Amino acid sequence: MIFKDADDRSGDLAELERLADELPHADRAAVIRQIKAIRSGIAGERDAAHFINREFGHSERLALIHDLRFETDDSFAQIDHLVIHRFQAKAWVLETKNYSDRLVCDEHGDWTVWLNGKPRPIASPINQARRRCIALRKLLDRIGGKAIRGIQPVVLISPTSSIDRRHMPEDISIVKSDNFAAWWNAEAEKIGFGHAFGLAGRHLLGGYSQEAFTSLCEALVAAHVLARTDWRARLNIAASEPQTTAHSAAPVSSPSSKAIAGEIQTSLGWLKLSQIPDGRFALRNEKREELIVVVKDVCRGQAQWVGRYGNWLIDEHRVADIIGSIEQRANSTENSTRG
Repeated sequence: MIFKDADDRSGDLAELERLADELPHADRAAVIRQIKAIRSGIAGERDAAHFINREFGHSERLALIHDLRFETDDSFAQIDHLVIHRFQAKAWVLETKNYSDRLVCDEHGDWTVWLNGKPRPIASPINQARRRCIALRKLLDRIGGKAIRGIQPVVLISPTSSIDRRHMPEDISIVKSDNFAAWWNAEAEKIGFGHAFGLAGRHLLGGYSQEAFTSLCEALVAAHVLARTDWRARLNIAASEPQTTAHSAAPVSSPSSKAIAGEIQTSLGWLKLSQIPDGRFALRNEKREELIVVVKDVCRGQAQWVGRYGNWLIDEHRVADIIGSIEQRANSTENSTRG
C-alpha cells in the first residue's frame, strides 16, 4: 500500500528560476546548479518510485512511503523511499542516487563518481543510508513502532549507471532501481515460507494486525515535515533594491531582530531570544505544555532544534515572523481555552 507520494518541488523550481532571471548572467551559476540538482533528484526518485509502486503498490503486506522528512535530535532526516513489511517486521531505507555514469568505492570507503570522463568525490551513499536508518529507529521508538525490529539500508542507483563493487561492504546493498523488485523478492525468499508464516502468526497473535500496521504507517506520515527553503538566504543572494522615484512613499520599517532580543512575554509564558556569534538567534521558551506545542509547531521546518541546549536556532531574517506567529498562536490558544 502506498501511504505517501513524494512532495511537489515545483514551487522550489519556480522560485529558483525567478532568482536566476533576476540575477546578472555572471552570478547565476549557483542557482543554475541548484536547479539542475533538484531536477536530477526528482527524476531519480520518480523513476525509483515508479518501479517500486508498480511491483508493490497494491500489496497489503507492504507499506510504501516516499519522501519522508522528519525531525531528529538536532536537525531533520530525509528518507527517499521507505518499505515496511508487516509480517517480517522489517523496514528498508532506500537512498536514491541518480548518477548515470560509473560509481567507485575504494578500499578506504571513499566514493567517486565519473562524470564526463572526470572523477568527482562524493559523500558516501552507504553512510548516508545508515544515518537515515539510525534516525528512523529513533522515530519508530517514539511513535510506537518498536515491533519493527530490523532496518536495512539500500542504495538505489540509476538503471544506466555502473558500479565497481570490489571494495563494497558486505552489509550494504547497492541495487539498480529497475531491478529492485527482483532483488527484494530474492531477499524475501531467503527467509523461507515456513519462517515467514511463523512471523505472520507471531505478529498477529501479538496484536500487530492490519489495523495496527496501518496506524503505524499513518503515524510515520504524520511525522513528515514539509521542507521550506529560503533560497535567497541559502544561496547568499542579496535582496534586490526596489526602484524609487522622487514621489515614492517613505519605506515602512520592520522591527529589527535585535530590537526584540531578550525576554518576550506571551499569553502562554515567556520566550527568551539571544543572538549567537554566527548571527543566528537562539530561542528558548517556558516549560509549559501549551507553549511548547505552539513553539514547536511554528519553528518546525523554519528553525533548527538543538536538543543539547534545549533551544531553537533561527536565521536572523526569520526571527520577526516566527516570534509574531508564536504570539498570535499563543493568543488564539489561550482564547480557545477560555471559551
